[in-house]
Amino acid sequence: MVFVALILSIAGMAAIATWAYRNVAPGTDRLPMQWSASGTVNWRAPRLVAIGATPVLMLTLIGLIFVFSRHDHAERDMALLWISFIGPALQAMHMALVARTVENEE
Repeated sequence: MVFVALILSIAGMAAIATWAYRNVAPGTDRLPMQWSASGTVNWRAPRLVAIGATPVLMLTLIGLIFVFSRHDHAERDMALLWISFIGPALQAMHMALVARTVENEE
């Protein structure tokens, strides 16, 4: 069950990344990556890096979870289940913030 949720999560993140690459500010080379507390953009990354950062981070976390919890399957499964829900939500939130920021700048 956990592995099905994990596979669906990875597929969902790939779908979000594909959609965002095509639809979120298509004419912009660099996208926002971090905002200050006042809402101004602190720094920007190249388009592919900005869109692919969250999926790469989540895949790295999944790998680390497998390595460090290989002896405790219940702990591993719980961590993977949390990651499978948090990953796509974080990516969707980041892309929504990027889209809003770029739209407000135009």
